[in-house]
Formats: sequence, structure tokens, C-alpha cells
Amino acid sequence: MYRKNQMARIIQIAHLIHNEPRKWTRPRLAERFEVNKTTIQRDIDLLREMGIVIVSRGKQGYEMISDFFLPDLNLSFEEALSLVTAANFYKTTEGKHAIEVLNQAIHKITNNLPNQTNQALNQITPKIEVSHQQVSPIDGTEPYKKLLYQAIREKARVAISYNSFRSQRETRHRLAPYAVMFRKRAWYVIGRSETSKRVLTFRINRINSLTITHAGYTIPEDFSVQKYLEKSWDVMLGPDIHVVILFARRIAPLIREVNWHTTQQIQEIDKGNLRFEVTVAGWQEIGWWVLGWGHEAKVIKPSSLREWVAKTAKKIVKLYE
Repeated sequence: MYRKNQMARIIQIAHLIHNEPRKWTRPRLAERFEVNKTTIQRDIDLLREMGIVIVSRGKQGYEMISDFFLPDLNLSFEEALSLVTAANFYKTTEGKHAIEVLNQAIHKITNNLPNQTNQALNQITPKIEVSHQQVSPIDGTEPYKKLLYQAIREKARVAISYNSFRSQRETRHRLAPYAVMFRKRAWYVIGRSETSKRVLTFRINRINSLTITHAGYTIPEDFSVQKYLEKSWDVMLGPDIHVVILFARRIAPLIREVNWHTTQQIQEIDKGNLRFEVTVAGWQEIGWWVLGWGHEAKVIKPSSLREWVAKTAKKIVKLYE
């Protein structure tokens, strides 16, 4: 976390000094970023080590006496895609100034690409969502992610055979891929299955085979990953279910300080305990979350989730007897 905050701060310091020369002194920067002057000096030294020429004009503040430009880069499509995707992810975790700098960087990367590559990149980058988690080693080696990128660029349906964890059998789908995303340490593809006549989510490392077809498709204008998954707890979807959980006072601060879901409602009840209510699309994933809190979380509704948690807890106890 410290390294990430430091990186964001250094980017913003360089941005301020470049745009407003002879304004930002070390004390001013320390006050702006709520750190001490020694930390600012360390950040300035790091910028200098990167080859950015920054000089101090005393009480007038710092000045960048020469712009810092990278030489022209001959980026491949995959390299540009990786850079833009990483920048788009990173800016979602940072403040306004870092977002402005990253937007400028993305703009420069895309503007210096060949037209055909740039058009393809613009088509696919809005369809990729990345979350900051460790990737499964299986996902790191599987070959189908690049083919899915290609299919989304070309708006071509794919034929897949899929090893379903839920049904424990292989299923086949003609899929119009809408988006690729990274959630819960794995890569997924979201798309409309012409076989099932609905939009589904597939974990990419469970795809046994994939072939790009000549059949085209269009992505609905109103489709977005966020809207599609807004009621899921993580990835899985199902019927809307209202869930009520009671959390013990000891862990109440941990529950209260996080926005777990867009529909959550939290109410403090007797002796500092919390009543947590949420409406999710299927309760299986939130069920595993509840188990993670052990005896300090108690399901009130629905009865199906309450019974599943109780049965699972008994099995855990039996395992350790």
C-alpha cells in the first residue's frame, strides 16, 4: 500500500512542478500531500534519478528546466493494450490529480499508435475490467484470453466447450463475447450464449476449446460490466434475494467501514451489534463470505441461506472432531 501511495504522490508532484513552475516549495508540497518535508525531498530525489531535471529556486519553489520525454515507442497491440488497461485500472484507485495525469498518458499512448491499432484498442479497452488481485497460475498460462480479445475486436462469435463447475459436465455454447474481466483471482468472459439465449459469465480457464467463427454480432449499446454485475456479490448471478445478517460488536467497525455492496443498509442495534441488509443476485457467494466471519456473523434471512450456513458449519466441526 505504501509503494502504491508513493507512486501516486510522485506522479502528482511531477505534474504540479511541470504545470506550475516556481510555485511549489518543499513545505507547500508537504502540506499539500500531508507528509513531512523529508518525504517530499525523497520523492524529488527519485524523480531526479529517473532523469527528470528538477531544480530548486529557493523560496520561489521547484522548476522542471527541461521536459522529460520518452523516445518514440513502437508498441505492439498487446503491449499498448496492457499499458492502457493497467492505467485505466490504476486511476480508479487514486485521486483527481493522478487521474488527470493518467488520462493524459493514455491519450498520448493511443494517439501515437497506427490508426488501425488505435481503432481496435478503442473498441476493446472499454470491454476490459481489471481488479487488483493475484491471478490464478492456471489463468496465467491458458491461451484463450487473446482469442477472446480478437473476437471482441472483430465482433465475431466464438464456439466454446466449457467445463461447468456447477453442473460438473461439459457444455457447448455459441457465444457473442461482450467483455473480459478479472475478478476473484481469475479471468472471466461475459457474453450472450446463443445456445442458452441469455447473457452468461464463463471462467476462461474452464474453457476446454475455443474457435472463432465467421458469424458476427453487436454489443447492445446499454451493456456495461458494472450494470450487469451490480447485484452480484462477486461474479455469480441468480434470482434477487434479500439477505439479513447480524454482526457481533467486535467486528462491527470492520463491517461498517467498507462499502460491500451497492444495496447494503447497515443499522446499529443493541449493544453495538450491527444489522446488515443487502439484496443480491443469488446467495451462494455471500454465503461463503458469511462463513469467513465465523461465529460473529449470524444469518437471519433467507431461511435457505441460514440452513446452508448451519449445515456447512456442522460439517466443518465434524471435520475437526
